[in-house]
Amino acid sequence: MSNIKNIFDDRRRRERETRVTYSKYIFNSHLVMFLIIVLGAGLINYSQWLENASKLEMKTVFIAASAIFSYLLVSLKVKTFIKEADAIFLLPLEKYYGKVAIKTGIILTSIHLLFLVIFYFIIKPLLSRIGGFSGLEEFTGIVGAQFFMLIVGVMVNVFYRLAEAIYFEKKFFMKILLFLNIFLPILVVFGKYNYLEYTTFVTLIIISIIIVKNHSNVKKTLLLNNDIGYALKWNEAAEYDRHREENYLKFVSMFVDVPLNGIKVARRKYFDVLLPKLTEQNFTVENSFKYYYYRVFLRQENTVFLALRLMLIAGIIIYSFNNVYVSLVVIISYSYLTIIQLVPLYKQISNNIWHSILPVNEEIKIKSFKNLLTAVILITTFILTLLSIVVSGIDYLTIGINILSFVLANLLVRVFIAKVK
Repeated sequence: MSNIKNIFDDRRRRERETRVTYSKYIFNSHLVMFLIIVLGAGLINYSQWLENASKLEMKTVFIAASAIFSYLLVSLKVKTFIKEADAIFLLPLEKYYGKVAIKTGIILTSIHLLFLVIFYFIIKPLLSRIGGFSGLEEFTGIVGAQFFMLIVGVMVNVFYRLAEAIYFEKKFFMKILLFLNIFLPILVVFGKYNYLEYTTFVTLIIISIIIVKNHSNVKKTLLLNNDIGYALKWNEAAEYDRHREENYLKFVSMFVDVPLNGIKVARRKYFDVLLPKLTEQNFTVENSFKYYYYRVFLRQENTVFLALRLMLIAGIIIYSFNNVYVSLVVIISYSYLTIIQLVPLYKQISNNIWHSILPVNEEIKIKSFKNLLTAVILITTFILTLLSIVVSGIDYLTIGINILSFVLANLLVRVFIAKVK
């Protein structure tokens, strides 16, 4: 038992250390300053909206925010820390993994409850205006019971999805039930929609029945030898945790260079229209790698979607804050965060054997890659600048500041592009 406990404690510790290391690179002084500016602008806009919004609008936003928050809690992947080799080397210790899973579940439940507290403080100004739960002075025995139901809902969500990743068969309708088991108590506790109490109770009973049934099915898969333990889905659990780690690294890759193994390349027909057209006349030495780099950019998993994700985030911020000065900072920050991730792509491509097949001078390869980066940033920053002008209003000051942000963003990019070699 101590061996398997030490193994998973070590994996948990190493993952925590890795994430702390990446966080130091992500939250550098530039990004922290940018986040402070965005947070300040968000708080100002939030307070102004609260002063002008009607009660119906506030209640609608509260319900929508609660639904989004509940969906995020249900969608966040749990941590199994199981690897592919465990199916062989840890199989004799299978029956002891349950205690490891319980410890993992307790830690994850604590984190989810912390998210719940943060969510409450974000919506607290809104709740005080719509007659929702606004402080401990309103805490009573009934409210305490409702809070207990909410905490149980969060805990059940974590432990069931952990069991689903390890033991149970995955079913879509359970995700809906788990969502309702968090969403409805939030409405009852924070929004004082007390008529939903019975629905919350019924949902919890249904989930409890399903848990008992699934547990019974797992017990039936036990072999007669008690030393074998539960029928743990080693391969599925390892694949689940691998996807969890990959999703985290894909997010981190928007800010820093990370070792993503097994990058997938796939043709996306909807991007074919963006590829340069090849003919006998234009397929020259100078154009050969232009086509090659465009194809790599549009078909590799962590290039085009990285730029699109960052552009989408920047676009949402520009649209939400509707402030030309915030837009200026966002557009420049977007170009910076995108280019620092795309520049290392050249070395990654250079290590591929296909990069050395065509007898093309290295200077032509570098020039073609630089032209690709210039085109990507030029097009995306132009789209963001156009969005900012439309959102902020068309006047001389707005247009001037947006043009300035477009120029500065592309000048900043040229500094990084010049380092490609």
